[in-house]
Parts: sequence; C-alpha cells; structure tokens
Amino acid sequence: MPRRAHRKSRMGCSECKRRHMKCDEVRPACGNCSITSRPCSFLSSQPNAPMVDGSPASSSLSPASASVPYQSDAIIPSHRSSPASPVIEFPAVQSANMAQLEIFYHCLNTDFGLPAPPNVSKDHIPYPIIVEATLSHPFFMNELLAFGALHLAHLNPMKAQFYRHQAVGLQTNALNTFNAEMTKVTRDNCIAVICFNFLLNLHTLLETKEPADTPGVLDRYVHHMQLHRKAKNSLSDSWQLAMESKLGPILQGASGVLEYIIESGSHTAELKNCVRGSERLNDKEKLGCQEALDRIQWFLSGADGPRENVPSLAAIVVSLISWPLIIDADVIRLVAEKVPEALLIISYFAIPLHLCRNVWIFGTTGRRLAQSVRLHLDAKWHAWLDWPEEMMNTLSPFEGP
Repeated sequence: MPRRAHRKSRMGCSECKRRHMKCDEVRPACGNCSITSRPCSFLSSQPNAPMVDGSPASSSLSPASASVPYQSDAIIPSHRSSPASPVIEFPAVQSANMAQLEIFYHCLNTDFGLPAPPNVSKDHIPYPIIVEATLSHPFFMNELLAFGALHLAHLNPMKAQFYRHQAVGLQTNALNTFNAEMTKVTRDNCIAVICFNFLLNLHTLLETKEPADTPGVLDRYVHHMQLHRKAKNSLSDSWQLAMESKLGPILQGASGVLEYIIESGSHTAELKNCVRGSERLNDKEKLGCQEALDRIQWFLSGADGPRENVPSLAAIVVSLISWPLIIDADVIRLVAEKVPEALLIISYFAIPLHLCRNVWIFGTTGRRLAQSVRLHLDAKWHAWLDWPEEMMNTLSPFEGP
C-alpha cells in the first residue's frame, strides 16, 4: 500500500527529528517536547541575522541578487558565499488567534469590575509592570486570559458558553505551564507568581457557583479553600520579594486589611458557645473555629452597625478573598469532612458573601452556599441555619467605595 502523502516538518526541533516525529514547530518549545518534558532544541537556539564577511547581509548586494524577485523564504546571496555560512530556519508563522487577542485587548482595557486595592488609587496601579510580567511568563499570561474570558462571559451572556470554553482551556494551559516551569521563586518571576495565584484564586471562586446541582456548591467551595491554602505555601518566598518590587505598595495595602482589629459583636456568640460545648472537636479545633468566627464577626459588625463604621468595599472584598488564608487549616479540613459545627461556620460566612453579591466574582455564591450547607446537614441542625438566611434577607448589600 503506498504511503499517504504528508507535509514533512523540515524545520522541526532536533529531538522530534531524532524520534522521527512530526514537529509542530511551536516556540519557545514544541508541543511534543512540552508534553513529554524533553529538552527542546528551540529553547537553546539563538537566531542571529545572516552575516556577510562579518557584516550584516543587507550590505553590498550583487547584481545577481538584486534581480531575485521578493520571496518570503528567499536567501539573498553575498559576493562570496561560504559553505560554512549559517542558514537560519524559522518556523511557519501561524495565524493569529483572534479569540485570545480579543480577550487580551479586554484585559488591557478593564479593571474587571473590581474595586481598587485598599489604600491604593487605580491611577497608582503599575499596569505596565503587570503586562510586562504576562509577556515574560506564559503561565501568568494564560491565567490572565482565562480570567478575562470569565469576565467577558459575565458581560456577554449570549456568548458566555464560548468564553467559558476559552477559560477552561486557558486555565489548563496556565496550570500545566506553571507546574512544568516553576522550580524557584526569584526577583524576576515573583510578581508573576503573586498575580498568577491571585487570579487562580478568583477563578476557582467563580467556579463555586457553576454547578447546576446545589449540593455541589459546597464541594466546589471546599476545593477553592484547599487550593487557596495550598498556594499559601508557595507564596511565602514570593511575597517578600514582591513587597520589595514596584508592586509593593499594593500588597502592603492589602496586607493591612488582614490586620484589622477583631470586632466584639454578638452575632456569632451562640455559635461560639456551640463550638465550645462540642464533644467531637478537640481543643485545638475549637480554638480554630472560634477564630474563624471572630473574622466573620468583623464582617457582620460592619454590615449591621452604624453606616460610618462600615469598612470600604475594597477592604471587605480583600478580606472575603483572603478568609481561607487567615483561618486555621483545621477548619478547612473539618468543612471538607462535613463536620456539622464547621458547616455552620460556613453558613455564617455565606452572609458577607451574599452582601457582596453586587460584585460579580461573588454574585449568587453566598446564597447558594448557604442552601448547599442545608442539604449536607441533618434536620436537627437546620434551626441554626434560619438566622443566617434571615440576615441575608434583611441586610442591605455592601456598596462602594
């Protein structure tokens, strides 16, 4: 049987040629080498301009060369061509990905509908530094595009399915690239690592409200907390380096929010007593649960107190996003294990989430999370859920600035 005709990859990498595989010629590393974690020769190649007698090839063209019609792949000879002269091979130029260009343009021209970081005006955010980091680190670029696609899905419901499809693929690329490339945090990549983890956190938070089945909302939020907590370990090195960078003032403003004094309100008092009297929790777990409720009390005191004492929307948003980092790891484990007292804490935390429903990254998450908790608890615990639902129905949503 005759062989099927196919286009040979004449400009493929050395590794693909050695393995007799068709190379897709993608830079900086081809697809075959990226998938199999092999050293791609493209990574070490350094294209140089053709040289003629030690000078750029653009000088002193011969009459013969001047008569050669223009061709994109033509090599223009010099007066004295040498057999040892380097021949540069470039991969075929692929068509521009219009969907990704649209998303990137959107990212460059939006604040994603989020308030500026606490104590920082939007005019002082170093956007050029962030854009430069995306261009230098593909994992950050892919996650930025993934988050931008989710924002476009929110803004354009008629094309939401298309943009969400883009977001899934781009996030997958971001995670694969990050896991393959990230070995050490340095001054060169610390901004990219911080921003990547921040956007990944928001991305998984948005996915919390995606499941059509209400019971799955709790499982998605648990996944979000676990991933956010895991990222905390990788951020320890990059945080200090980023604080010393031009991104430092923004991070300092966000850090200050997490140091706010805990309020001494009474909204969580009964649940704290329930935690103290629990027979299934040990002392360390009880302490972690009470500290988590202290932070929730801060939200509730602001929502149910005098208007002049309400924190800024930016402070509230940062605190809600950071809550999985602040609370003890035991609390997240207890929630994952569906321990009733821990699930009640989540139902209380759903209140400030719901009060921020006008911020698109939260939306219906608070309400759906409370409903999901009810489905995971035995009926004897349902009386504890009546008060959080009442608060959601009566308190006004948090507003800017």
